[in-house]
Amino acid sequence: MEEQINIGGIILAAGASSRLGRAKQLLEYKGERLIDRMVGLFSKLPLDECCVVYGARRAEMEPVITQLSVATAYNPDWSTGMAGSLQTGLKTLLELDANLSAILIALVDQPLLTITHFSAMLELHRVNPNSIIAAAYEDTQGVPAIFPSTFFPELLSQKVAVGAKKIIKKYADQVISYSCPEAAFDIDTEADYQRLLSL
Repeated sequence: MEEQINIGGIILAAGASSRLGRAKQLLEYKGERLIDRMVGLFSKLPLDECCVVYGARRAEMEPVITQLSVATAYNPDWSTGMAGSLQTGLKTLLELDANLSAILIALVDQPLLTITHFSAMLELHRVNPNSIIAAAYEDTQGVPAIFPSTFFPELLSQKVAVGAKKIIKKYADQVISYSCPEAAFDIDTEADYQRLLSL
């Protein structure tokens, strides 16, 4: 019997979408909202637990978020940046399962990612359980990314409040890159969204 991968998933969906002017989490692509799409992808992965972190546009987001089939967490300090939302998600996951061996982190507005990308990253983690697995695109490394539990204390450090990218950079010698040019596409403006719809 194959051992179950003891991994938690965090979907970061707390941003204000200020340049877009509306909630990017609720934009539709191929007949479903971006938030539903990413939750759907995560639900097909061998994850122990999954958490969606929300923050900005709370009144608009809450009716949608509470209907999701995964755990949700509200980050009241969403405006301070992604690090706080990551901490909120990780704390929620550890309350659900204190024995998580790793976490998979993704952004809600990376609509070109597929189950194939996440599955490949999880396989890299299975073979290299002590390494950070990070998506590589446009001369950088970032999310989606998988962090083993040895990095949880640093991710949770309120004093440091570092985001995923800073830890990836700090521990570059412990990072395994997964080439993922699709991760470079995110939605910050209306033009980005229209480009997505034209693909």
